[in-house]
Amino acid sequence: MSARPSRKISARARVFFSILFVLAVAIILASGPRPSKATQQAGMPDTSKKRTRPAFVPGQALVRYRSESTAKRVASEMTVAVHAHQVPIRIERFEGADIVPGLRLAHMAPEQTLDAIEALNKQADVLYAEPNYLLHPDLTPNDPRFVSNELYGLNKIGAPTAWNTSQGSASIVVGVIDEGIDKSHQDLAANIWVNPAETPGDGIDNDGNGFTDDVNGYNFASNSGTIPGEFHATHVAGTIGAVGNNNIGVVGVNWNVRLMSLRFINGSSGDTANAIRAVNYAKLMKDLWESSGHTKGANVRVLNNSYGGGGFDQSFLDAINGANQSGILFVAAAGNAPDDPEPNNDLVGHFPSNYAVVNVIGVAATDSADNLSGFSHYGANTVPLGAPGSGILSTTPGNAYQSISGTSMASPHVAGAAALLLAANPSLTLPQLRSLLLFNGDLDPALTGVTFTGRRLNVGNSFVALTEGDVTAPGTVTNLHINSQNGRSFNIGWNASGDDGAVGQASLYTVSFTDGTSGVVTPLKNTIPKATGTTQAIDLKIPYRHTSGTITLREFDNVGNEGTPATFPVTINPVQGDPYVTQLAGATTLSGGGTALGLVGDDKLKLNYVLPFSFPFFGQNFSSVNISTNGNLFFSTPPTRSSGDGDDVPSSAVGLAQFKMISGLWDDLRTDGHIGDDVYVVIPDASHIIFRWQGEIFGDGSNPASQPTVSFEIELRSDGTIVTRYGSGNTNLFPVVGIGGGEPDAYVIPSHTSEQSPISLTNAQTVLFQPRLPVSTVEFSQSPFNTAEATGNVTVTVTRAGETSTQGSIDYVTVDGSATQKGDYLFASGRLTFAPGETSKSITVLIIDDVYQEGTESFSLSLSNPIGMTIGSRNVTSVAIADNDTVPPTFNPLDNSDARFFVREHYLDFLNREPDQSGLDFWSHEISNCGSNQSCIAIKRINVSAAFFLSIEFQQTGYLAERMYRAAYGEFDGTSTYLGTHTLKVPIIKFNEFLVDGQQIGRGVVFGAPGAEQLLESNKVAYANDFVSRTRFTTAFPVGMTPFQFINALNSNAGNPLSTAERDQLVSDLTLGAKTRAQVLRAVAEDPDLVNAEKNKAFVLMQFFGYLRRDPNSGQDTDHTGYDFWLTKLLQFNGNFIQAEMVNAFITSIEYRQRFGPA
Repeated sequence: MSARPSRKISARARVFFSILFVLAVAIILASGPRPSKATQQAGMPDTSKKRTRPAFVPGQALVRYRSESTAKRVASEMTVAVHAHQVPIRIERFEGADIVPGLRLAHMAPEQTLDAIEALNKQADVLYAEPNYLLHPDLTPNDPRFVSNELYGLNKIGAPTAWNTSQGSASIVVGVIDEGIDKSHQDLAANIWVNPAETPGDGIDNDGNGFTDDVNGYNFASNSGTIPGEFHATHVAGTIGAVGNNNIGVVGVNWNVRLMSLRFINGSSGDTANAIRAVNYAKLMKDLWESSGHTKGANVRVLNNSYGGGGFDQSFLDAINGANQSGILFVAAAGNAPDDPEPNNDLVGHFPSNYAVVNVIGVAATDSADNLSGFSHYGANTVPLGAPGSGILSTTPGNAYQSISGTSMASPHVAGAAALLLAANPSLTLPQLRSLLLFNGDLDPALTGVTFTGRRLNVGNSFVALTEGDVTAPGTVTNLHINSQNGRSFNIGWNASGDDGAVGQASLYTVSFTDGTSGVVTPLKNTIPKATGTTQAIDLKIPYRHTSGTITLREFDNVGNEGTPATFPVTINPVQGDPYVTQLAGATTLSGGGTALGLVGDDKLKLNYVLPFSFPFFGQNFSSVNISTNGNLFFSTPPTRSSGDGDDVPSSAVGLAQFKMISGLWDDLRTDGHIGDDVYVVIPDASHIIFRWQGEIFGDGSNPASQPTVSFEIELRSDGTIVTRYGSGNTNLFPVVGIGGGEPDAYVIPSHTSEQSPISLTNAQTVLFQPRLPVSTVEFSQSPFNTAEATGNVTVTVTRAGETSTQGSIDYVTVDGSATQKGDYLFASGRLTFAPGETSKSITVLIIDDVYQEGTESFSLSLSNPIGMTIGSRNVTSVAIADNDTVPPTFNPLDNSDARFFVREHYLDFLNREPDQSGLDFWSHEISNCGSNQSCIAIKRINVSAAFFLSIEFQQTGYLAERMYRAAYGEFDGTSTYLGTHTLKVPIIKFNEFLVDGQQIGRGVVFGAPGAEQLLESNKVAYANDFVSRTRFTTAFPVGMTPFQFINALNSNAGNPLSTAERDQLVSDLTLGAKTRAQVLRAVAEDPDLVNAEKNKAFVLMQFFGYLRRDPNSGQDTDHTGYDFWLTKLLQFNGNFIQAEMVNAFITSIEYRQRFGPA
C-alpha cells in the first residue's frame, strides 16, 4: 500500500494494527457499561423457554433389522432415496448386536440424519430406525476454573449444551493471527498444531510450502518459525481451545482442537503487509491440505483476528476474499472505543471487521449481564452479533491465567464456536456455518439496533439448529405497506411470516432501500420477527440524495434459509429527498482582504460566529456557524477533544454525513506555518459572506513552514447557495469536499475528494451547491384516514402546496389491502384537477356495510401521473374501516325486508355513486310493497336489478364506455366449451378499464338533479378527448391516417353500424375540421345501430362486471363458457332477461351473495 503522511490524532488512521484488548481495571476506570435494557421487548421470542427435540448424535442412527441373519446380509454401504435426493449410508455392527439381535449403527452425513432415518424406516426388512440419542448427565469438564464458575462466557454462549454433542476435533485447525501463542502452556500444549510434514530445527523447508521450520505456524514479524509465547495471543488461544477435562486451569470453547500461531504483531502493533501474509499462509496450508490428500498443510477452517486500527485496504480485502475461496471463516473483533473515538462502525469503518465479505464476522463485546460492553464498538449494519468480552479469564504465558476485557476476547468465543460446529459436521459450507452462528444466538435487548442480528452468541442453540436439517425457507411477509410518510421518513407495516413457510417464527428481517436509478442497495434496519401473522411496523428513513426506489424486506430463519423478499416502491419529493443540485464551473479567483478571525494554529475552532443573515441549510435556518482550521464549517456541534480543540481529522466521506457541515477542503490542516496564515471573513454585501483559509497541511507536524500551502474559500449566500473556490498550492492532499445534512448520504464531490491517495486541488474547479427550488407539490393531507363501516363513505383530502398559481392535475386510484373493493368498499379512480390558486381537493370512496365480523380492515389510495405538479411524500395513504359487526353473521343484508341495502348496492355497482334519496325510496318501495309474498319479491328484485342496466344513466355512462372500446378496438376471441369447444367474439373492454372509464363519464352526475344533462355532456366531451389521447389509441390510429382510413377502421371495429351516407358525412366533417377525432369516435359509439347491436352482449357482460366485480374469464371462470351460456340464453329469448333467468341467476348466486354475508 502507498504510505500516507502521518495523521496525528486517530489511531484509526495508522497503517499498523493495534491489539483490541483492554486491561479489566482500565475498562472499569475509563468507561462504565452501557445501560442495560433489562426487559424483553414486545414481540421478542422468549428463547429461554423454547422446547427442542432431544439431542442426538448428528450423522448416526440406530437401526434394527428383523433378525440378525437379515442384518448380516445387508450391504455395509448403501444409498437410499428420500425427498428426491440420494443419501449414502454406511452400516456398522457394534457390540449392541450381542444384546439386541439385528441392531446396527448407521452412519450418514450429519445434515442428512433425519432423512436417512425416514428412508430406513420405509425398508421392509427394518423393524425400526431412530436417532442415536444422547443419554447423559449435564456434561461439564473438570477444569477447576470452569467448575468454580469463573468462565461465565462459556455458560453464556451455551457451550455446556454443545459439549453434549461435540467437544471439538483435532482435525479442525484455527489460525490465530495475533502475537505468538505460548505453545508450552500446560492448558494449550496438547492442542497446539504441529506441521505433519515439517522437521523441527533442521533449517529445511520439508513440506515445500516456502516457509522453513514452520512447525506450529509462522512468525511473520521476524520471518522465522520461532514463535515466542506472548500475552494477548495466548489469552485468545485459551478461549478458543484450552484443553478440556484435564483437571487443570480453564477450558476453551473446544476441548480438542488445533491452534496455529500466525504471529504478525510485535510489541503493540503489526503492519498490514504481515497481516496479509498471515492470511495468505492460512490459505496456502488449507489448499495444500486438500491437494496432498491430507498429508501436508493443515485443515485451517477458521481464522481469529483480534486486532484493528488500519483503514480500508484493497489488498487485505483481496486476501480475505482468497481465504473465502478456500472455505476459511474470518472472525474479527469489532473494535474498542478507547482506541477509536467513534464506536459506531456504520459511521466510521473499523478494519478488518468491516470488510464486506461473506466469510467475515465482526464481533462486539458483552458483559456478564448481557450489556454491550462500555468499550465495545457496534454497528447495526456492520457488526453481526455480540459475544462475552468483559472480564474474560483465560491462559497467559508461564502457565498463568488472567481476566482481561476487550472485543479481542469476544472474537475467540465466536471463532471457537465455529470450530466446535465444524468438528461436529466438517462438511458445513461457509454460508451454513455463518448462519448457524448468527441466527441462533440469544436475543439481547442491549444488542438490538446496534448489531445486525440483535443477538449474543449461543453455540448450544447452533447445535440444536444443526440437527434440524431445515431446508424450508421462511414465508414472505404479507401486506407490506406504508402506514405513513413524512418526507424521507416512513413507517412501514406488514404481517409476519413463519420460519418454515407460514409455520413457526422467523429469525430476522432485514429492510433495505434500492435506488431506482443507480441500483445501489442501502441497508436501513433489521428487526426481529414476531409470531406468524402478527402485525409489525417500524420507522425508516431513506438517505438523502434518493428520490425513488424500492423498499425490500428479506426474511431469514435460524439456519440462514431466505424467503422470497417482499418489496414496494417509494417516491420522495426531491426538495426533501435530494435538496441540493451540485455543479462544477471553471476556476475563479479567490477573494482578497477581509477580517482575520485569529484562528491560528492546529485543530482550532471558532464557535458560534454570527452570520449577517439567516442561512437555510438542509431544511433549517441558522444564524451562526462553527469554523474549523481543517477546512470545515459546522452548523451542528463540531467534534472536540477534552482540550477544546477540534477533533475533525481524519477527513472522510462517511464522516461528512455525521454532521451538518460544509467541507470546502477537509483535510488535516493548520494555520500557523507562515505569517498571515488564518481564516478570513469577507462580507461583500448583506446577502453574501465568504470564509477564506490560508494555511498548510499538517504533514508530519515537525516543521509547518516546510509543508505544502493551502488556499481556498467557502461562500454562503442568503438564498442557501454554497460556493467553494480553490487557489494556489493545495498539493499532496487527502481532501474531502462536499456538504452533509447530519445523516447519510452526504453530497461528496468525487473530482475533489480522495481518501486513499494524494491529489492536487491547485486552482481547481469551482463547486456550487444550489438548493432545489420549491415546486407545486401535491399529496394526501394525512395518513391514515379512518371511517366506520356504517357511515357508507369516507372523504380523503388531497392538498397542494408550494407554487399554486398554475393549473395542475393528478390521477388517483384505490388499491386493495385487507379490505377489498368487492365487498368492503367501492373501487375509485379518477383525475383531480386543481385550478390556479386551488389548494385542496376531496375524493369520496363509498363503503359497503357487510355483515361479516372482520375487525378493522384497510385499503390504500395512491397518486400518480402528475401534470404541472410533483408528488409529495404522502403519495400513498391508507384508509381504515372500523367494523360494526360484533358477532358472526346469521343473515345476508341483501334479504333485508326494506330492500334498501339491495338497492343501494345497485347504485354503487352500476352507477358508481350513492343513491339519491328519491331514487332509493322509489326502487326500495317497488320491492317492499310485496310484503311477505316471496314470488312477488323475486320478480320485483329481478326487474329492479335489470332497470339499472337499462336506465338512461347507465346507458349514457358505463354502456357508453363499453361501446367506445368496441368502436376503437373491436372485439377479441374468447374460448368456450358450451355446446362444444369453440371460439367466440367477446367485448374487448376489461373490468378494470370499465371501472375507470365509467366513473370518468358519470362523475357527479345524478339524473333528475338540476344541471345533470349539462354535466354529463361536459364529462363525455372530456372523456372522449382523453380517450383519443391515450397511447393505446394513438398507436392503433396514428395521426398520419387519412380521415377515410380512420373512420373506416372505427366502423369496421364497431361491426359496420354506419350507413354509407353516415360514414361519408363523418369523413367530410373530419376532413373539414367540423369534427375532431374524439367527436368522430363518439359519433360511432353513439350510433343507434351500434347501441342496439351491442345491447345483449353488454347486458351479459355487465352481469359479471356489476354483480361479480370481475371479468367473465377470471375468478372461478377460466374462459368465456359462462358468458357464452348466458348470451345464448338471452338471444334465445330475444333479450327477455326474465325468461332467460339471467338476472335472477346472478343476483341469487353464491358468489354475489357472499360479497355481503352468508350465501
